[in-house]
Amino acid sequence: MKVYAIKGNDGEPGYLKQSMKLPKSWAAKPLLEVLELFCATYNKKFPDSPISKDDHHFERPRGSTLFPDDQVGAALTDYCDVWVVPGAVKYKGPPPGTAAALEAEENRLRAEAEAEAARRTAEEEAKLAAEGKLKDQWRVKVKCVELDRGGMDVKSQYKVGDAVQVTIEPHATVGMLSNRIGLIVGSHPKHQFIYHPRDPEAVLDPLAKLKDVMSEKVVLLLHIRMPDTRKVIEELSDDEGVVGEEGPFPDAPVEGECVDVAKRDKLMEECATNPTLENLSACLACGGAAASTLCKRAQLLLKAQRPRAAALDASAALALNPDSARAYKIRGRARRLAGDYEGAAADFGQAQRIDFDPDVRPDLVYCSTRSAKIRAIKLAEEHNAALDAAKAEGEAQ
Repeated sequence: MKVYAIKGNDGEPGYLKQSMKLPKSWAAKPLLEVLELFCATYNKKFPDSPISKDDHHFERPRGSTLFPDDQVGAALTDYCDVWVVPGAVKYKGPPPGTAAALEAEENRLRAEAEAEAARRTAEEEAKLAAEGKLKDQWRVKVKCVELDRGGMDVKSQYKVGDAVQVTIEPHATVGMLSNRIGLIVGSHPKHQFIYHPRDPEAVLDPLAKLKDVMSEKVVLLLHIRMPDTRKVIEELSDDEGVVGEEGPFPDAPVEGECVDVAKRDKLMEECATNPTLENLSACLACGGAAASTLCKRAQLLLKAQRPRAAALDASAALALNPDSARAYKIRGRARRLAGDYEGAAADFGQAQRIDFDPDVRPDLVYCSTRSAKIRAIKLAEEHNAALDAAKAEGEAQ
C-alpha cells in the first residue's frame, strides 16, 4: 500500500508531503506506528521544529479524525492522502500497554478460545447424534471451598460449604461449566477456579472436556476469588515548612472610624521608619484600619513564623479591599505554612487572576498538587473503609 502523508499547506514553512510505502503485513497494525514513522522522517528534514506522535493525529479527509488504534488496512487505502494535524487524540479503546488494554486482549483471546471449544463440542455432539452414540447428560456437583468477593456487594445467598448441581453434557468443557455456575452463584467465570479433589493445587483447564478430567461422581472444588478493588493509598511526604504552635495572636484592629486622627498619623509616621509589630498594632488600635497596614503587620507575623495570625490580618485586609492581590498572596503563604493547602491554592490562584506574578507560580503548583494528593488519599481511605465494612458484614452473615 502506498499513501501520501501531508503536514501543513503547500508553500508554507514546514510543509511536507511524504510518500510512504507500507507492506501488506502492516494492514493489522495501528495507525500510531505509521504516524511515528512519518514524525521520524519529518524531524530529519525539519530538525529545528520537531513533531511528536503524542501531540499529532491523522485526518482523512481533512476534518475527519482517525484514531491512533485504528488498523492501517481499515483506515487507509492505496494512494490515498492523509493529513498530519496538531492535537492529541484519545484511543477508541484503552491505550496499548496499559493494564486495561492487557485485560481487554486477555478477554478477547479467552473468548476466542471458548468459542472455538464450543464449536468443536457442537461438531462432536452432531457426530455422536448422527451415530446414535450421544451420551446422557451428567449431573455435576461443585462445592465452594473459598469465596472472596473482594469487598464487592453481590446479591447471592451462596456461601462457603454450599454445593451446586449443574446438568451438563460430559463432552462440554470446564469453561462451559464455569459459565453455568456463574449464573447460579453470581460470579464471572474469570473469577472462578475449579479443582479436582485429587489435585487441589492444579486448576482445571477451561478448555478441557469434563469427560477427560473427571467422572460424574466426582465433586469438584470451586474457589471464587474476585479482584481486590481496594485503592492504593499514596504516601504523603512530610512538609518541613509547616509551622506548629505559634505565639499569641495580636489584638484585632478596632472597627469603625478613627477617633484620634492625630495620634494615628503620628503612629503611621513611626511605622514608616520603624515598622514593628508593636507600632503597627498601636496604629490599628486607633480604628479606621487600612488594608495596607493590615498587610504590613501580616508580613511581619509571617516572618515571625506566626502564619495563623498573619492569615487573620490578611482576611481583614481583604474585607476592606477584596481586589488586593497582595493580601491574597500573604494569606496564601500563611495558609501554606499552616498546612491548609487547599485554601492556599485558592488564594494563590485568585492573586494570579488579579495580578499575575511568575514568582507565585511555584507556590501555586506545590499547594495545588499537595491538596489534590490529600483529597485522593482521603477518598481512597473512605473507599477502602466502605469495602472493609461490606466484607465484614458479609462474613458476619
